[in-house]
Amino acid sequence: MNRIAKYLFGEDGAITADWVLLTAGLVGFGAIIFVNLSPSIQHVDNQTGNALRGAEVRDPSFQIPVSE
Repeated sequence: MNRIAKYLFGEDGAITADWVLLTAGLVGFGAIIFVNLSPSIQHVDNQTGNALRGAEVRDPSFQIPVSE
């Protein structure tokens, strides 16, 4: 019985458990944010792609005008 009480009330490894729980909470929170923002981000990505699809790309001119 003494071993069980010692195990239940012992604080060895409490810092490790805290960090594991905090990290899991942050990962879960990040996943929730990603799921909620994903459609909006995809919409902006599609709009940006559509806008750039019609853009004309020209070769840059590196000729320096010479004054005489």
